[in-house]
Amino acid sequence: MNPYYIVAPRYIRTSAGVRVLYKLCDLINKAGGSAFIYLRPYSDPDLSCSPFDVAPFLTSKIASYHFENGLTPIIIYPEVFNIELFDAPFKVRYLLNYNQLLFSNDALDEDDYLLTYSENIAQQINLNKPTSTIFLPVSDPIFYSPPAVENRHGAVFYAGKFKCHFGRKTFPITEGLPEITRDKADSQTPEEIRKLFQESEFFYCYEDSALALEAMLCGCPTIFLPNEHFQKTLGGNELLGLGYAWGTNEQQIEHAKQTVYLLRERYLELLDLANKEVTHFIHKTQLMVKNVPYIKPFAPNRIHKSSWLQRAENLVYFLLDNIEDKGLIATAKIIYKRISSNRLKLF
Repeated sequence: MNPYYIVAPRYIRTSAGVRVLYKLCDLINKAGGSAFIYLRPYSDPDLSCSPFDVAPFLTSKIASYHFENGLTPIIIYPEVFNIELFDAPFKVRYLLNYNQLLFSNDALDEDDYLLTYSENIAQQINLNKPTSTIFLPVSDPIFYSPPAVENRHGAVFYAGKFKCHFGRKTFPITEGLPEITRDKADSQTPEEIRKLFQESEFFYCYEDSALALEAMLCGCPTIFLPNEHFQKTLGGNELLGLGYAWGTNEQQIEHAKQTVYLLRERYLELLDLANKEVTHFIHKTQLMVKNVPYIKPFAPNRIHKSSWLQRAENLVYFLLDNIEDKGLIATAKIIYKRISSNRLKLF
């Protein structure tokens, strides 16, 4: 089977887009595929991995093996990454947001295959090109759940990109309300966010965010606040309009209150559907890449390799582990035998 290289930055709990990329890697592997995360920009793997997903990092050794054996990789990358520098033999752009909203990239017809996160994103595309939609829920429905006893009051809001990326001011309706933030010293922990959602009557949201789903999973209706940068929800079709209001219209708010507890069942259905869509995607792309030659290696000289200093450090740990497992004398004998027989290559 041809491998999948998924271009993604380090795992970030507060980024739904990043979590989707790692989850896609996880589901491809669990469906019988062979997928790897190409860590870009590079970061310490020990600090970058996902604790929830089967998503191994691509190494130069793995990439070399694929090239030497003619296993053309399928390169999956998000719409905010420029792939043109990397000699990708088969390109799959995964549109996690509306095209060109957050990043100006190459034309979509440069890709071999298009993935979209939702039907609304897919409707924006007008190309005769193979396309699939994979809506990947990444919020934990067990962790985000309604309280045992309902006693809701007040509201909270989130305006991450609206304030930080677009530089806009929030609306009077959220003035004075507790704000959920990310990546700040005083930003809430997941447990604190869950508590806010379990206690709040409403969650106001200025943009598409996984927080909206997490609020609804906790039984807290989401009120989306339309603005010049947010004209349509990403996953409205997939969620069937359950659990949220589009704007502050009273009828919309009442609808959100009446349907929020139906959202959980729909969310679980979407989890099952995602597995089926991933299997379908694997089948289609494997057929398409079958006759694509692998002429130039992907990202030559860009896949991180261990330095001599790191290898020396690894050798120290290797020796310490052997001493702990076999004892000092037995380890010394092994080292002597390897040196005397000129068997010095360890890595």
